[in-house]
Amino acid sequence: MMKALAPEPSETVAKLEALLASARIPQRDAERCAHLIETLKRPVRVCLMGQWDSDMRTILYAVCGSDIAPDGVALPPALEMQFGDRIQTHATLEDGSHLAQDGWPDAALLSEAPVFLRVTAPSEPLKHMPFLALSLDLNPAMHRPALAWAARRTEIAVWCTTAFSVADGRIWGNAPERLTHRAYLVETAPDTAGPDAVAASEFTDHVHLPLPGEIAPLLTRLRDDIDEARMADLDAAYLLLHRLGYTADPEEPVTYDAPREPQRSSGQLARLREVLSEPTLFLARRSRALAEDLAWIDPETETNWPETALIHCAETADGLRDRSSGWPDDLAEFTALADMIDEATDLLLLLQMEAGPDQVEDAAALLHQMRGAFDQCRLGRGMAA
Repeated sequence: MMKALAPEPSETVAKLEALLASARIPQRDAERCAHLIETLKRPVRVCLMGQWDSDMRTILYAVCGSDIAPDGVALPPALEMQFGDRIQTHATLEDGSHLAQDGWPDAALLSEAPVFLRVTAPSEPLKHMPFLALSLDLNPAMHRPALAWAARRTEIAVWCTTAFSVADGRIWGNAPERLTHRAYLVETAPDTAGPDAVAASEFTDHVHLPLPGEIAPLLTRLRDDIDEARMADLDAAYLLLHRLGYTADPEEPVTYDAPREPQRSSGQLARLREVLSEPTLFLARRSRALAEDLAWIDPETETNWPETALIHCAETADGLRDRSSGWPDDLAEFTALADMIDEATDLLLLLQMEAGPDQVEDAAALLHQMRGAFDQCRLGRGMAA
């Protein structure tokens, strides 16, 4: 039986956008509409995870159609591949700074020890699905937070291993539920008999992919799954449009009042202070406590102090993220700070993966930067430091 092609979602997205812009729907439906627009516009993201030496690197190279890094040079713990008309590399370093260059990541760039790489390439598989590769062969204590980091960026998880082992099962047991909804086990050993029943039950499907060889079976399975997921999202969009009785032509112009750049009145300043005062105080106290702890550290006797300090920083960011989840969205400062907190939380997690004195310095500088942003926003001066 021939599989039907997944429909192009652009027409449905246009209708959803026109409906949202018309401001004719209740807030709950508007939020649902915005979520569907984001989902249909965004490609379904696939995350390869496991250990670099479990053939995950080989699979990633096959997806790209090229060896993207020099042999023998270590890759960072997280790497994202996206489609682009030319090959480019963007690197995030431990201190939060960025490097960019044309071409694949070379030895000189990788010698900077980036914590994250984003690479674009004109690879056919990447047209349909961007890939995130997450290496879990570092500190076992970081497996749970690393998998949580991946879960926020992943629709389909692919666990890569030569043959599923007890150690694999122990790490996968830390995966958040969101990752396990669509998760595939890929085994690359040529003589594997497949996972046992218990291991198989933890995954949506099992793909035996002896390497070196073609990865077409994996890509075909992923493409089918993506088409099914897209159909489910389109069904949800059709139901929303039908329920709201919206049948407007997507080409028909919709007029509405465009938002103006907000001017901070005394009432808005009071609102900023009301919402941001407690989080600012929380951040100030946590930063001061970190500074005091670091002042009394004896590196000769307290060898685990970088890990302890980075946990403190990560918990601070998590506390801010919990607070920001309840903020209103009527002032730009709230949205900008919430986005900054999300980015900081992710970067702190990457720093934890390589816990050391340099990473602690970078984390402390990041908290200081956030304090400056909070102070400026509380005064209605935007994100300028």
